[in-house]
Amino acid sequence: MSKKQFKSQASSSRAVSGAFGAPDGSAFSTSGHGGLSTFASVSSSTLSYVFEPPDLSAISEPNVVVAFKNLLKKDGTTKAKALDDLHAYILSLGIEKGGVEDAILEAWIKVYPRTSIDSSRRVRQQSHLVQSQISVSCGKRIAKHMYKAVGPWAAGLYDDDRSVVRAAQESFRHVFSTDEKMKSLWKVYQKPLLEYSRTAILEESVQTLSDERTVSPDDAQAKYARVVGAAVMIVSHILDTLAPDETGKNASIYIELLGEARLWSFASHPDAFVRRATYKLLIAALAKQREALDLAVLSAGVVSASLHIDQTGSAFDYVQALTLLSETSPTVWTEYYTGSGKKSATRRLCQFLRKGSQGGPPDYWKYVTKLLANVPSNVLVPSIESDQSQGSEGQSDILPAVLDALHDGLSSKHESRTNQTVAWNAYLDVATRLRSLLSSQKECQQFVREAFIPLLDQHIRPSQDQPRWTMTGAKQTQTCVRAFQEARKGAQDEVLVEWHRISNLIVQDIQTSLPEQSKDYAKSQNSIAAGTDKWYSLQAMILKDGVPASVVNTFKETSLSLVSSAISALKSRNGKPYGAALTLEAAVRLAPELTLNDEETNKIISQFALEDLPALLISPSTSSLVAFLALLKGTRDFQRAYLSALRTLHDATDSPAKYQALESLVASPLLSELASDEGLRTSITDSLQQALNGVSERWDLVNAALSNPSAPADLTNLILANMTESLSVHNEAAAGLRGLELAIKHSGQAVMNFSVSTEGSNLLSKLLFLTQSSDPELAVQARTLTSAIKEILASEKGSHQSMRSIIEIINKGLDTADTNSLTVDSLVDQAQKLLQDSPEPERKTIATEILPNHAQWSTALTPFLNNSPNVSLSITNPLGGAVYMIDGALSTNNALTQGNGRDIHGYSAALRMALYTMELIKSTNVFDHAVAEERAVIFQYLALTTQLAGDNLSVSGSNDLWKSLSPDVDAEVTEFVSSAQRLLASWLQPLPQGERHFAMTAQDSLLGSSRGSSVASYYSARAYSVLAAEAIELYGNVPSGDEASQLRAMRKTSDVFYATAFLSKVLEPQALLRLCNELVADLTGQDLHQNMQDGFRQLLLLNAVIQKQDDIAQAIPQQRLVFFVKHINSQLAKGSVSKPVHSEAFKTLAVILPVIKDVYGAFWGQIVDLMIKSWSVPMEKNDTGVAPLHASLRICATLHKLADDDPNDDLQDVWISERKPLVIGLLGVMRQLQDLSDESHQPRRILNSLLARLIAQLSPGHVEDPTEIYPILASESGALQQSAFKILHHDISAKQEQVSLDVALTGTEVKLPEELLSLILAAPSPDSLLDSDFERTMPSDFRTYLLSWKLVFDHFSNASFKLKANYAASIKEGTYLKSLLDFTFEVLIQIRHKPIDASRFDIETYTLDTEESPEKETHWLLIHLYYLCLKYLPTLSKSWWRDCESRSTTLAVEAWTEKYISSLVISSELATVSSWIPTQAIDDQPLTIKVFPKAREITAGFDVDEQTMSIVIRLPPTYPLHQVTVEGTNRVGVDEKKWRSWLITTQGVINFSNGSLIDGLLAWKKNVSGALKGQSECAICYSIISADRQLPSKRCGTCKNLFHSGCLFRWFKSSNSSSCPLCRNPFNYA
Repeated sequence: MSKKQFKSQASSSRAVSGAFGAPDGSAFSTSGHGGLSTFASVSSSTLSYVFEPPDLSAISEPNVVVAFKNLLKKDGTTKAKALDDLHAYILSLGIEKGGVEDAILEAWIKVYPRTSIDSSRRVRQQSHLVQSQISVSCGKRIAKHMYKAVGPWAAGLYDDDRSVVRAAQESFRHVFSTDEKMKSLWKVYQKPLLEYSRTAILEESVQTLSDERTVSPDDAQAKYARVVGAAVMIVSHILDTLAPDETGKNASIYIELLGEARLWSFASHPDAFVRRATYKLLIAALAKQREALDLAVLSAGVVSASLHIDQTGSAFDYVQALTLLSETSPTVWTEYYTGSGKKSATRRLCQFLRKGSQGGPPDYWKYVTKLLANVPSNVLVPSIESDQSQGSEGQSDILPAVLDALHDGLSSKHESRTNQTVAWNAYLDVATRLRSLLSSQKECQQFVREAFIPLLDQHIRPSQDQPRWTMTGAKQTQTCVRAFQEARKGAQDEVLVEWHRISNLIVQDIQTSLPEQSKDYAKSQNSIAAGTDKWYSLQAMILKDGVPASVVNTFKETSLSLVSSAISALKSRNGKPYGAALTLEAAVRLAPELTLNDEETNKIISQFALEDLPALLISPSTSSLVAFLALLKGTRDFQRAYLSALRTLHDATDSPAKYQALESLVASPLLSELASDEGLRTSITDSLQQALNGVSERWDLVNAALSNPSAPADLTNLILANMTESLSVHNEAAAGLRGLELAIKHSGQAVMNFSVSTEGSNLLSKLLFLTQSSDPELAVQARTLTSAIKEILASEKGSHQSMRSIIEIINKGLDTADTNSLTVDSLVDQAQKLLQDSPEPERKTIATEILPNHAQWSTALTPFLNNSPNVSLSITNPLGGAVYMIDGALSTNNALTQGNGRDIHGYSAALRMALYTMELIKSTNVFDHAVAEERAVIFQYLALTTQLAGDNLSVSGSNDLWKSLSPDVDAEVTEFVSSAQRLLASWLQPLPQGERHFAMTAQDSLLGSSRGSSVASYYSARAYSVLAAEAIELYGNVPSGDEASQLRAMRKTSDVFYATAFLSKVLEPQALLRLCNELVADLTGQDLHQNMQDGFRQLLLLNAVIQKQDDIAQAIPQQRLVFFVKHINSQLAKGSVSKPVHSEAFKTLAVILPVIKDVYGAFWGQIVDLMIKSWSVPMEKNDTGVAPLHASLRICATLHKLADDDPNDDLQDVWISERKPLVIGLLGVMRQLQDLSDESHQPRRILNSLLARLIAQLSPGHVEDPTEIYPILASESGALQQSAFKILHHDISAKQEQVSLDVALTGTEVKLPEELLSLILAAPSPDSLLDSDFERTMPSDFRTYLLSWKLVFDHFSNASFKLKANYAASIKEGTYLKSLLDFTFEVLIQIRHKPIDASRFDIETYTLDTEESPEKETHWLLIHLYYLCLKYLPTLSKSWWRDCESRSTTLAVEAWTEKYISSLVISSELATVSSWIPTQAIDDQPLTIKVFPKAREITAGFDVDEQTMSIVIRLPPTYPLHQVTVEGTNRVGVDEKKWRSWLITTQGVINFSNGSLIDGLLAWKKNVSGALKGQSECAICYSIISADRQLPSKRCGTCKNLFHSGCLFRWFKSSNSSSCPLCRNPFNYA
């Protein structure tokens, strides 16, 4: 027999013995004679794991067959997958296919019962779902099989897993969709369900349900408990839901099942689920099938066997069932109870009660009360002998064991606090019943003393010696009241005696309380206070409950004793035992009928308040004594007592105790009586100031006054006013906010009243200002308080008051600008909320109040409209040179008066108003609610403010609309200008008639305001011109009827601003052409020297037309233009015309000259001479020369363009001949402008950019001395710096080859230019980098330094090796490189705390001004310069790196260099070597060189007599920071020492002499060729190198020939002689 067969037989034998064992779960059952049951005596059940597999042969679908086979396997996952497949298959069957075939149905019915109880939760869950799908698919065919399936199916409803229960419920609802159908199911299939339950309960066991070979014992027990519990629950449900006449049909089954001892043995089953099911069945059976129950069986199974076991999880169900059983059949405790001794009913009951509720709810104890009420008395109180035999050790003789056990249960540490109140009531109920069973008075007194009094004693004076009597939870006092009343009813005299005893103990506690020096002082005093508080609370409730007079008298006696003792302790110990003070306060507060209403006690209290209390106020008892004093209000001596107390406090010296006493007084209701006292007010305000200054302890007194509802309004307003003022003090703001927060928290009504008062009008605005604080904590706190105050105002005074407060704040914020003004964002935020919260009908009124009106705009803008603009702005605005027509325009730009305030951002009121208006209009629909007049005002003043803001952006500080150089401020204003322009343009768009009338009104107002020569007129004309140009672009020109006549008047008008503005909107070509012709004709005959003002006016008007109207100059007769040009030339040549005239004349010529480009004449040369002459005039520092210079450069650019576009010969000759003077003149202009910064000066920036372009176009080949340009590298203008750099960069690179040749021919030593070296003398400070603004451009000093270094390295690019060495020596002498590299890595690594990612840049090249941001431009240039350092100055760079003081910097530079730079340097070096290889001198023996880029190696070989002497040069990955290594690979003809010397020399040339790899190769070659030079060959082998790689070293003394030692030895050996091979003489070594 094979091993496999043997194992199979063995397993089968175990399966038989396990599966068909005894019903109680044992493996075997014995017959009446002790023999074993046979195999045939028991048949397998539907739930047993041993069963015949279903017949699958008739199933047509192979996949279903596989699923069923998998379902028979042991693994839960396999079963679950099989059920999923079955479920999917059944769902796929449509109605038209006839549903599930019968073979599948029969197979399923056979496997379903076992599957539904599987150990796997997932398997059970899926089995019920498959059952429902099969039932639906089969329809009526399932009916004949339902009796087999309904039991397991219903059992799923009571599974111990909720997901399985939900699946079973869902499956039932899927098949039986209504409640009626479900009820019918239970009714129709009552018998199969009962049969299933009976089988599961009475016949199944752990061994029949699970195979011990594959199922663990724990899983087997859990499965059995789940099956039994579900079966019991099925029976219970049937009894609960079916009527008696229905259940009567199966009475025999009920009688058999309910009378079976095995069923009730489950009442003591270890599984809580099984026990709960059994108890529920018992309750149902007692109600419906009482006659089927066997009381003896129940007494044994439910009472005797279950009372003493652990009932965790089932205690509540058990006590319910046991109570009902005892109520219906109390004999189960006596007649049918068979236990005795240790198993007696009393002992078992005590064991049960001693365990407590075991996790049950509070109602558990209510059922315990009912249970013990139904248990026979002889069980509760057995005979003395029996009691003594059953009593526990230490148990009182008088207290029954049941009561003691109940007490142990409720006082157990495992008992929930939520159950305590109900549990103690249950205890009192049981104790009362047991007391009633006592016969003698003595027993009754002893019972009361032991069962009730300890509870009262422990409640009032807790003791660790009596933890069993400690109550927890709520309603402790009520429980004690009941205990007192129940005890009094049993033995009143004994209770009163005990009451006196407890009172005496409390008095003793007060007298012996610990002193202040003791570490347990507070604990002692608090214990006394807690005890007396409970004492008087308990007495008050007892009195309220009603007691005899004797009890009341006892209470008064004990109270008098207690009060007297407390007063005595306070007086004798100077108020230190504050527990005594709390005793007095509790006595008066809780029991006035025992103290104030008692004559003797009242007398003692009054005397104490008048004579002793004031002196005790400054003591630990302060708060209690103040509270005690307040309770005396209304008594006869109260007035004198509190005045005496107040005087005592005023006279006391400052101390924490004094302030604590004051705080107690202020917090008490006495404040209404004391508030008029000036000394108290002073104390409160002084404390507030100290709190604001940082003494946080003083807040207690202030908060006490604010939170006291008795505080008068004038006192709270005084406190809040001081807090409000503190918000403006930097050091007090945080403390002020804290105080306001506490005030709102404790006295919102006082804060509300203060906010709407005159004194509190600034509160909200100051809070709103703080919401924009740079301190985030301060801002958040202020924002929270603002919202809180608004909510208070809205809730108390209504929304109108809150709205008015916000409107006042907004208008104040618009009218004024100072450091305390709210930010614009805050004002906008408040306006938005105001509009959002207001009803629609009120929004029009609100819009009028929150939008700036004409008066507000005018007041804010007037200072700026009286301030002359910077004249250089003429090149950027539409009115051009008209700026010179302003009264006093050429005077120094006047500053604004000091009276114009600025907010914390430097904004003026005018800018704040404009920013506010723009943001509010953009974010809300407030503009839609404004009337037409208001809209026109906003339109007009926004247009004016936009022009002012544009000027201040173009030339920083030109009008001081804001005073700040912050990039954030400039960005915000730039965004405002852009948004305002878009908004104004949107208002100009044509809409239906009347929709935009306000825009036309505003434009007319601006045009009218442009008359005159004031600054306001100038800005009005500019605003109008911009709007007119925008309107023309949007919808073209709409000519008016009198436009032609007005144009004729323009020729002679002196109102230049108005005329220029008017011309900006005119598009009538004929009228404009006529005006141009007239102006040209007038100017041709005009003497600009005598009538300069009139000529200037005419030039302005002419430029206003020809500069804006395309091609209008083309329509003017050419001859007229020629005469005009010649006349202007003659006028300008005299040199006495003003700069404005000069500027406007050049602007006119720049437009006219292209029209007459084909005309020959001498005027071309005159114009060039005028330009060059104008450039020689020294520049003034007040920007008056910017416009004329810009105009002359424009003419230069125009002439350059004309000269390149096939000009006439005169122009071409002039341009060629004057090219050099032009360049000299432009360079002179550049030198004049180099010291003027253009960073915040747009006109200069435009001028410098145009100048740089012209120089770049004209200078190539015409710069004689480039050294004169070096100083321009240090210019403050970026454009000029770049222009100078480009000129020098081109010049230096082009000249290096010639310089190299000169050095080679003459041998002179050439160094770097001193002018250039002076620019790299010192690097910028890294600290200045942090302060620099890279938003706009690279700082000029940075650019100067870095571009100068770039020019330094330009000298290396095309230089010879010798010239490079000279340049490197110049750098080494001045120690310039250290400054550069220190600065480079300070920027690239240390400042950012992480290295720059250099892979984003083209490291090997650099192109000026191509990066997207100046910061990236700086990084790129620094990285490129570092690459050039390593490429051209490797030795100096390595020395800097090696000498770095910071180890972290050394490591960071090394890692960064290896990652980004070294590979490029290595590639460059190897490429240089590769390109040099074919250029080696042919007349000399060249080296054989191979380059291996990937390996970073170079091999070099030198051929010697058919052998190769070779070396390898290896470059490290961090080259050139680490040294190059040179190794010999093939040594030939030299000894090891010399060979090693050559290698060291080669390596030294590369690493230490700033030499390149080529220098090292040449040094090695020189050594090799020098050593072999003149070397003769061996006379024996005729070779220079022998086989052992040696040179001939043995010389004959006679013939002087050289031989290899090896060759000579072989000759001696072969010839058998020592003669010379040549001369045959004996060989003598020379």
